[in-house]
Amino acid sequence: MSLFMAWGATEGWATSDGYPKSVLLLNIVTTDSVMPSATVVYPPEGCLGVTIQSDYVPGRMTAFLNGDTVYDTGAYQEKESGMRIKIRGNSTGAFNEQHPYKIKLSKKADLMAFGKDYKNKNWALMNYRAWDSAMKNEESCLLTLVGLAVCRAMEMPWTPKTRLANLVMNGKYQGLYYLIETVEQGESRINVDDTGYVIENDAYWWKEGTTYFKTSYQLPTMGYTFKYPDADEITPEIMAAIRDDMERTEAAVYTLHGASDRVDYESFARWVLIHDILGSSDSAGSNMYLYKKRMDDGDSTKLQMATPWDFDSSFMMPDSAWSNVHRQDVFYYPWLFQDKEFVKTYKRIYEERKDSICPYVENSLATLKADYGDAIAQSVSLHREVYPTQCVNTLDEEIEDVMAHLHVRMEALDTRMEAYDEAADIERITPVKAVPQRRIDSSGRDVTGIRENCLPPGLYIEKYADGSVRKVLR
Repeated sequence: MSLFMAWGATEGWATSDGYPKSVLLLNIVTTDSVMPSATVVYPPEGCLGVTIQSDYVPGRMTAFLNGDTVYDTGAYQEKESGMRIKIRGNSTGAFNEQHPYKIKLSKKADLMAFGKDYKNKNWALMNYRAWDSAMKNEESCLLTLVGLAVCRAMEMPWTPKTRLANLVMNGKYQGLYYLIETVEQGESRINVDDTGYVIENDAYWWKEGTTYFKTSYQLPTMGYTFKYPDADEITPEIMAAIRDDMERTEAAVYTLHGASDRVDYESFARWVLIHDILGSSDSAGSNMYLYKKRMDDGDSTKLQMATPWDFDSSFMMPDSAWSNVHRQDVFYYPWLFQDKEFVKTYKRIYEERKDSICPYVENSLATLKADYGDAIAQSVSLHREVYPTQCVNTLDEEIEDVMAHLHVRMEALDTRMEAYDEAADIERITPVKAVPQRRIDSSGRDVTGIRENCLPPGLYIEKYADGSVRKVLR
């Protein structure tokens, strides 16, 4: 009898023979045994990405750890007890064989048994295995842990906590996951007060039901979506204040004038340095979360970067190359790197932290093996009964693979840092002007997606994020 069959036949789930007790077990029973589902959604013309539309399914969840019940939501009653679950993600939610999930509890709880300070309603289940063409057998199961370890080694103010979890839903084993804290406002996560905000520079702003705004300097393919405040709390006045705050910040960044007065250079430098260390290939979809702790008259604190989140594209850049978010124009960095002050901050943080990165990650993985090695092997065996083509590398092979890539990246960064010519970089890119969110020609044809230097001479009407409309003769 397989392990998940033993679990399914046992009233007390966590006491079955062979159960890897040090790995969290989540048992979810949904109302009427309805499984979460998703519809693939493709972008409208001029937008990027593929995502999903998924609705929450209510149910009850029980969590077990080391043979004990650590949490039971009880039966679902709206706002009182139980939980809801849906498929999450964009391309991962649309195409992964193993679905990632988002869990929303009716009441705050510490699902990972770390203590009452970590109570929250919102949690995610991220896939244990990630496809990555740079890794052995084009997969790795440790990229999430390595990415989070680099964040901690870089001393990010908040790095999500995670715990390995086996998931059983409606009596069927769903695989091994990382249960992880989601990007949320809160004292134990991103600590902003009632006047602050947490937003994402989001390629999926066009998704139905999403609350978003755009700024004049933002690419038409991108929009800002909200993690805080909640959509039902955003009044027109709140939206206008946040958008105005971001407009002024971006004007400073993109015109190369006074960005350090509005942007926290330490925070932004740490964030992009983590991606450079990891060699991330993601750009527009790289989970660019920003926050401001508070707004008094819209301008009391500097804009900061929150934690990096999705590490599936780690090490996919050539060893000698920067990460894509370092050099591509989907975000601020090509302009920030024109400021000598920002470059000095970036290089200083690297020099301060570079010798600790590999030892910190290596120690984290050694601790993982010592504490969970046997439980991971048992869980992976179980996982492969459902997903036979996944998790083909052993834990030792996984550790050796990621550490080899990490050492190469750090050596390459040493070379790049030494060759970084600040003056040349500052002369490389010129200031930019506001970007129209829509442009039509004199015949009414939408030409927004055509680059400005490719437009034929003529009269154009351009609409900007602030609502202004201009007639432009080119």
